[in-house]
Amino acid sequence: MQKYIKAGMLTLVLVLPALVILFLHGFAENHFELPYLVPQTDSSGGVQYNGKDTVFYQVPIDTQDKVRVVSFLGDTGHDQARGQLSRVEKIVSNDVFIEKLSSDENEAALKYRVSSIKKGKPAKTILYNEQFVLIDKKGFIRGFYDGTDPVDVDRLITEIEILLDIYRKQNN
Repeated sequence: MQKYIKAGMLTLVLVLPALVILFLHGFAENHFELPYLVPQTDSSGGVQYNGKDTVFYQVPIDTQDKVRVVSFLGDTGHDQARGQLSRVEKIVSNDVFIEKLSSDENEAALKYRVSSIKKGKPAKTILYNEQFVLIDKKGFIRGFYDGTDPVDVDRLITEIEILLDIYRKQNN
């Protein structure tokens, strides 16, 4: 009798977690969200609202068919950040457009609302500071990342996959 109780308990301990995992895998769905960044401000510096919702800045983009990763490396960018950007290019799919900025600094700073990610840099040299920006298909800024930090670039890759998954679920 004692053997049957032990065998039953062992079976219960081994089978029950597997059944729970199978149930959750079959009938549940993970939902991830990415925040919108850079709220729109008025002339006094206050955040603009549309009713109770915050109005977020949209980057003026010509096409809205791809998620964008914008890099601010310039022609003399940091080698480590260039390596991380090439790693991102290899991992992400064709649904992501990698934009490398190396032209008019002032226009790009205003367009992408970047700020210095490293303390001590003067405002004049905000761009070309190894910073990556994630922009969704509608032009909303979804993330800022330090291109020299592999952990931050891993977060960028994960958030790209989350954003693409959100778009796949909206189309189905």
